[in-house]
Amino acid sequence: MSDARCRITRREALKTALAGSALAATGLLGVGVPGGAEAAAVMPNDDQALLEDIADTLLPTTAASPGAKAAGVGAMMVLMLADCESLETQQRVATGLQELRVACRERGGSFASLPAAEREQLLTELDATAQKAGEEHWFTRVRALALQTYFNSEVGLNQGTALHPRYPDATTAACRWSRGSRRGRDEDFCG
Repeated sequence: MSDARCRITRREALKTALAGSALAATGLLGVGVPGGAEAAAVMPNDDQALLEDIADTLLPTTAASPGAKAAGVGAMMVLMLADCESLETQQRVATGLQELRVACRERGGSFASLPAAEREQLLTELDATAQKAGEEHWFTRVRALALQTYFNSEVGLNQGTALHPRYPDATTAACRWSRGSRRGRDEDFCG
C-alpha cells in the first residue's frame, strides 16, 4: 500500500471526530464506550471552546509553529474525553472547568477575555496545584489531552514538530505516542 493511500487529512479526521461526537451527544454511540450517552450530560457545549482556549494558552502560536487553536484541538479533546475517559474523569474535568469559569469571573471575565499574561498565570497556578494533587486533578488530564491532541494533529505533526519553546520535551512525547502508528516511518518524524 502506498503512502498516499495511508494518509488522512486533518479535515477528514475532524469530520470523523465531529460525526462521532454528534452520535455520542445523541446517545446513539452509547454502547461500548466508557462514558457513552452519559458523557453528553456531563460535558456542556461551551466546554469545547474553553478546552481549546486552555490548550492554546499552553501551546500558543509562535513564529516557529501554529498553536493549538490553529490545530483545532478542542473537538478532539471533547471526543477523547467522551469516548476514552471514565465517567468519573469526565465529571472531574467538567467540575474543574466550572471552577475555572468562576475563577475567571472573579478576575473580570471569561477565560478567553482575560489578557494572555493573566491566562498564563491562572494556568500556572492550576498546574502547581495539579502537580501536588497528582493524576486525580482535572487539570493533569486536560494538559495531557492538549499535548496529545496537538502533537497528533495534522498541524502538530507537520508544522509543530520543531521543539515548542514552552514544551521542549513535547516533540519527544509525540514521537512516543506515534510509534507503531506510522508504519515504519518513525525515522521521518522523530529524526
